[in-house]
Amino acid sequence: MKIKIALLGLFFANSILHPIYADQCGFQLEEDEVDKKAEEAAEKKDDSKNLIKLGTTVTMSPAFVYQRQTWSTKNSLGAQLTFNADVPKAWCNKDATVKIDAKWDGNTFTIKNSTVTIGRMVTMGYTSSIFGYEKADPAWFISTDATVLQLKYEYTFDWFRMGCAIERPVALQVGLFDKNKSALEKKGDKEEDTKNQSIQLDHLKDKKLPFKVKNSIPASGFNLSVVTDRCNTSLSGLLRCTDYTHSTNSEEKKLQRIYYATYGGNLGMQYQVVPKKFTATAQGIYVHGLGDYVSGLSAIQKDEERKEMCAAYYIDKENNALSSINAWGLGATLEYCATPKWTLSIRGSYLETVEDAQKPVEAFRAQWNLIPKVAYAVNKYFTLSGGYSLVKECRVDKTKNKAREHKLSGSIKFSL
Repeated sequence: MKIKIALLGLFFANSILHPIYADQCGFQLEEDEVDKKAEEAAEKKDDSKNLIKLGTTVTMSPAFVYQRQTWSTKNSLGAQLTFNADVPKAWCNKDATVKIDAKWDGNTFTIKNSTVTIGRMVTMGYTSSIFGYEKADPAWFISTDATVLQLKYEYTFDWFRMGCAIERPVALQVGLFDKNKSALEKKGDKEEDTKNQSIQLDHLKDKKLPFKVKNSIPASGFNLSVVTDRCNTSLSGLLRCTDYTHSTNSEEKKLQRIYYATYGGNLGMQYQVVPKKFTATAQGIYVHGLGDYVSGLSAIQKDEERKEMCAAYYIDKENNALSSINAWGLGATLEYCATPKWTLSIRGSYLETVEDAQKPVEAFRAQWNLIPKVAYAVNKYFTLSGGYSLVKECRVDKTKNKAREHKLSGSIKFSL
């Protein structure tokens, strides 16, 4: 009897223990599945975060300028908004990246970049010209700031990158240099200022002018780059062929279609002497009639006070030959991160046009600048900086040189 009771008790105990063990196993399996699903959801969430990226930068830069024994104040405010989106399997089973950059300079709001890149090889849209160097310092007079419609193909072989592009060219603006008139003409016993007569701009909308620039032929360019962890070297070139019509006899109204070629080369290099500590950047550029692609020269066309040309001009309206303004320049920047928060830098550039006896005495000859700067990162969002800028511009006639410009400036920058 005792044996039967013991067997029944053992059986009963086993029947209880077994269900309990099964429940525990089931709970453990469900818990593992829940954890796995949570991890997958977290990964999907992270992917969704990486799919679309937004960024913004707001900068306020007060400055004090001393030139010609006069002090003046300037205060510029700018903002930039960036949008990046990754689209998986967008075209022929390849991923696509959409990028949009908008910029506000205090007066106007412009789109600086709006492109779609497919498979990291084909890029199309509105973006910087292939003629530029991606690591160029915006403070250099030789930096290229031209933005154009572009179709680019780029291929990367590990550390070597090559690309070619077809672009809508920057519209050639033709000017007139009248070498038969000097800045000051003697009229009797008096000297008359004829500055506005010796340098003129060609108003292309004037139907009476013999030159009619079309700008209908795409520009083409190439880029060869070597990119490693410490070095970024790039060589680029651009060819622009402008078509225009010219009438040498306004009475006969016979138009000749003529093609005018301009070109340039750009070599840039950035090397991290000490990674994340000390960086050196340098660039050299040469342009034959491509001055409107270079920031220091394109600014001349926008200056209503000087009205000087920096790309092409003609002298005799009866002669259909255009003259190119050739220029070359150098730029360099040294940047040292003394601490994670403090950064010291010095940058400078030099830009010169090749001598041309036909240009008037007020025409641009050369320009250089030197800018030491110190920056302090309050945190990852705010950066305070201050610096000094020395700028000198020379004209064809040294007596017409502009006085040196001394500029003290500060900057408050917010980035997100």
